Amino acid sequence: MSTTHIMKHGDKDLFVKEGRLRSFGRTSSRLTQKDQQKLDDKLKPYLLTAQQAKEFKPQSKLVVEIGMGNGACLAQRAKNEPETQFIGCEVYKNGLNALVNTLTEQNSQNFHICHDDARDLLENLPPQCADELVVLYPDPWPKNKQKKRRIVNTELLNLANRLLKDDGVLFIATDIPDYMMWILREVYNHDTFFPIATKPTEWATAPDWWLSTKYEQKAIKQGRSPWYMTFKRGVDKSNTKCA
Repeated sequence: MSTTHIMKHGDKDLFVKEGRLRSFGRTSSRLTQKDQQKLDDKLKPYLLTAQQAKEFKPQSKLVVEIGMGNGACLAQRAKNEPETQFIGCEVYKNGLNALVNTLTEQNSQNFHICHDDARDLLENLPPQCADELVVLYPDPWPKNKQKKRRIVNTELLNLANRLLKDDGVLFIATDIPDYMMWILREVYNHDTFFPIATKPTEWATAPDWWLSTKYEQKAIKQGRSPWYMTFKRGVDKSNTKCA
């Protein structure tokens, strides 16, 4: 049964495909046809579709970020870590426009952009080929009826378990207390990823590679404190490592 058959008129944006809830909001602001063509042209050197990801074989450390916004943090890492490969996934076109300008300016050769649903990307990348999976400030979907759309859930953790190498890192940042508790509950119940922090105060300290974004600075000014949660994947011998 197709997605269109299972959706009601009032839920036309609820599912991205059968059985998968939409976890993101807008995909773009209004772009003219000319602006869209310019963006498509700029994206071409970096583009990696979810389908192309099936053949992707990283030759070095691989970091994957989903929902990267304008990609400022990941772009800085790409500049500072030229031997590492990076894949950033984002559906919001305006954020991608800012990112490709940055990548072109710094001549990044180690960066790929996926414009598909992040879960499609994670499904198609080879098993156990990534060293880190990064999720920065995911949409909190604050209303109770919306919380089922939060990206951090059993489905994502299953995909992360498939994607990451033994002892691979799952890094999640949020400034929403309710979402932090949600994340901890989902991760602990999954029983695959384990925190590296020895005390909660360590979650208030950003990692060495961190770039504080405009979103984070705005959140701090509004009185919201960020949490930086790092989990390591437990060893699972059932997956086949990527070549």
